[in-house]
Amino acid sequence: MAFIQTDTYTLHSYECDATGRLSVPALMNLMQESANRNADDYGIGSGTLQAQGLGWMLMRFGLTMHQCPTNGQIISVVTYPTFVEKFFVYRDFRVLADDGTLLAEASSTWLVFDTAKRGIIPVPGFIRSLSPPEVVDVSPKLPLKPAYQTVDFSATPADQVTVGWFDIDANQHVNNVVYIRWLLEQLPDTILQTQKLAELDVVYRTETHWREQIDVQNLPTEPGTFVHRLAHAETGKEVLLAQTVWR
Repeated sequence: MAFIQTDTYTLHSYECDATGRLSVPALMNLMQESANRNADDYGIGSGTLQAQGLGWMLMRFGLTMHQCPTNGQIISVVTYPTFVEKFFVYRDFRVLADDGTLLAEASSTWLVFDTAKRGIIPVPGFIRSLSPPEVVDVSPKLPLKPAYQTVDFSATPADQVTVGWFDIDANQHVNNVVYIRWLLEQLPDTILQTQKLAELDVVYRTETHWREQIDVQNLPTEPGTFVHRLAHAETGKEVLLAQTVWR
């Protein structure tokens, strides 16, 4: 069977920023809550995978914001899988106002990893057998190697964060939304105070763990556009690359 998940959320003040707009990390958390429920309907939720020593890992995420929801607003998050391949599972999201206005949309690429070996494995057969719903406006697959990955950060200063206990999730690594909070917090004050996020594109490279130290860098590439890099402070190993566009 094919399942489309639709959840209705009333936005709370603690999910919003100082301007009263829903924060991007809070929006991503709502999206992933709905994704988890949809995965449960398919019998491939986090609990099912954990019982088999497996876990979901987000590899790519692309978000486009059309209108930013605000405190007290009622929104609907719609999500469903779109494609299943040997190593990748793709998922789309739509965020709607109560009158049906499209507020935001996102596409994502997921991997399955072995929680004991901490390594990526081919998508198991019980997942590959799922049937995505027949949806007309399926998003194109995000490129594995976006153009911004060639940006040179060697001369860019870094802020450093230490992974806290509340940054990690049940897979014993930093939750993917936490990285987005870190990279957004490093942006110039004027961007955060006067502009709105229009686009977010993320490539997740590797996991990080409790008490590790992470370097956070950003580099403006053109007006209103930044490329972001997170890396292990000790090894220099890249954790994440991202691009944000602001209006």
